[in-house]
Amino acid sequence: MKNKIIILVVFVVFILIGLVFAQMFIFKCRLPIFKSILKCPFSGQTNQGQTEQPESVVNQPPVKTVTLPKVLYNLAGSIQEIAKDSIVFEAAVPYLDNNNEAAIKNEVRKALITATTKFSRLSFVEKPGSKSRVPQEASISLNDLKKGDYVEVVSNQDISQAPTFEATLIRMLQKSF
Repeated sequence: MKNKIIILVVFVVFILIGLVFAQMFIFKCRLPIFKSILKCPFSGQTNQGQTEQPESVVNQPPVKTVTLPKVLYNLAGSIQEIAKDSIVFEAAVPYLDNNNEAAIKNEVRKALITATTKFSRLSFVEKPGSKSRVPQEASISLNDLKKGDYVEVVSNQDISQAPTFEATLIRMLQKSF
């Protein structure tokens, strides 16, 4: 009786191993470790009708497509000059380089200040009772800005190519968090 049970267990194990191998073979040997063991043929077609890729292509990260916005309404950079009716700042402007990858170039821009231009300071303060920081915006004036301050300049027009533009908001940003 004992021998029959052992034979039955061995038989069941062999059947299970056979089913696993058969399943891998049927599904085009998807597991790399078994490709060499089973000597799987490369058919080039998957069950869904899609072309199967060689392993060297499959293991590469997907190609990222970068799309920049067609218009920009805000730019950020360091203030170089301050006048009563304008600020000149070195803006970090996004563009696509020769390899079609996103890059940043620094350009000097002039933001015109009008009677409707608003000024604010964005800072991050510790939230009471926790270690997280939350943004807090406070109104300031042109007099609070100085050369070297990092600002975000917002306009209601496309400023992606404009060397001079009218600012609706100039927000002083915190340099470090």
